[in-house]
Amino acid sequence: MSGEGEIAGGGASLRLELDRDISAPAIARSAVAERLGDYGVDGSFGQTVVLLVSEVVSNAVRHSSGPPDAGISLDATVTEKGVRIAVTDAGAGFEPRPRDPDRLGEGYGLYLVAKAASAWGIDSENGTTVWFELER
Repeated sequence: MSGEGEIAGGGASLRLELDRDISAPAIARSAVAERLGDYGVDGSFGQTVVLLVSEVVSNAVRHSSGPPDAGISLDATVTEKGVRIAVTDAGAGFEPRPRDPDRLGEGYGLYLVAKAASAWGIDSENGTTVWFELER
């Protein structure tokens, strides 16, 4: 974990560099939950942030088209207004597809992000970044 610090407006930032392996979602959940707790973000709002972090990092581990040894970075910003998370992998980008209700075991990650986040998107410059924001 690196790059923790204060930001303008009384908030905090967190930057994680993660290996692209099955431990990445748990490491990200733990680090983000701890940082949120440091700034009084808890309850169902905090749980929603941590759930979405887990989904987006899991997607980067499982679906990235980048080299297997390329890492994943997570940038989190916590302010009085809300939380912004951006997860970047070395993949070439993708177009989100609608969730297929006939495939019960998959397709819920971005569906949850779309339903719960105030805003979200995918940027495909310098890898693939999936970001989301939740307002308090």
